[in-house]
Amino acid sequence: MRFVDTNVFIYVLTKSPKRDYEIAKGILQRIEDGEEALTNVAVILELVDWLEYNNRRHEVEEMLTAINSYSAMEKAPVTWGDMLNAIDDMKKYNLDFVDALILQTMKKYGVNEIYSNDSDFDRVDWVRRIWK
Repeated sequence: MRFVDTNVFIYVLTKSPKRDYEIAKGILQRIEDGEEALTNVAVILELVDWLEYNNRRHEVEEMLTAINSYSAMEKAPVTWGDMLNAIDDMKKYNLDFVDALILQTMKKYGVNEIYSNDSDFDRVDWVRRIWK
């Protein structure tokens, strides 16, 4: 099982840049075909924020429906405790808050691979970032 980061969804939403769009589309196709994956509500909220910031609020329902349709992708909750624990990972790995929350979810679920184009995850010794 691999975690799916926000940028996978954004590349598909923007269809740009072409190479990253093709990779992200392939990742989501594999999940649609049954590859088990994991994301969390922090990632989904980040997507909603991105849509609203980019004047695409009308796409929120469609995006949530699409994510919900991936039956092989678990959508994990984020707890208050996760948020407090994320602060340590922010400091330890010099990550932004959502990335640190992603680590909390990965730890809980025993996942050490992430689909992401974010090289910040390369600073985390127990995480293997996959972008193909």
